Amino acid sequence: MTKELSVDDFDYIQVDPSCGRFGCLLLIADFELERWPKSHDSGHGDFKRSRCNARQPRSLCKQEKVGFNFKSNKKAGVKPKRKLKEDDDDDGEWEAAMKPKPKRNKKLQPLALAFRPMPTPDLPHNFRRYILGNMGGSDLALVIQKTLFFSDVNTTASRFSVPFSQVKTHDFLTGTEAQSLADKNPMQVRLLEPSMKETTLTFNRWEMSKTKLYVMTKAWNSVVQHNKLEEGNVVQLWSFRVNSELCFALVKVDVHAEN
Repeated sequence: MTKELSVDDFDYIQVDPSCGRFGCLLLIADFELERWPKSHDSGHGDFKRSRCNARQPRSLCKQEKVGFNFKSNKKAGVKPKRKLKEDDDDDGEWEAAMKPKPKRNKKLQPLALAFRPMPTPDLPHNFRRYILGNMGGSDLALVIQKTLFFSDVNTTASRFSVPFSQVKTHDFLTGTEAQSLADKNPMQVRLLEPSMKETTLTFNRWEMSKTKLYVMTKAWNSVVQHNKLEEGNVVQLWSFRVNSELCFALVKVDVHAEN
């Protein structure tokens, strides 16, 4: 008959303090197999050899690293659940992949430059003097300050756009004029060019899907050519009245002088 185990049987075995109950059971089972009587080997030799080949070392590892062998469960369709631990080797790579990459400092593109905040200078004295004195104008108001896009200087498009989203105020139009434009009735207006030359243009309102804008067409290409307007130039469009007639003045802004 096999002698029962006691605490004294484990005096020479080194046990990890962090070992849990399950780890202790494995240790006891391993010790018991070693002292299995030879008389019991009959019929159990295969079991003993297979068990001894897979036994745990005498110095038990930490509890979280002790587990079952799930290879036998593959046929039953049972997959082992993998627990993520702080000391997992793949964890560092996963965290590195999830970290956002630092943004590169890029130069401002033309579109960003067009919408960046910039100072709004007043109407130059020579324009003010000419409008108020020579033309007898009044009710000066800044309509928009914008950066010219390629479409503004493209001879094929032949138009100057004034997006609603950038308009300083719509009060430069009377109620009747605003309604007439909404009804798709364009207006003929006078424009004082940057060269101080007067030109007659067509002023209209366009609605394109989600965008609304005013546009100046007809003879706009000549304004671009005479004043050497280029993509990236900053311009201002001012409105004023001459005998209640709507007029405009186009001014080129010297951005470097303002900075």
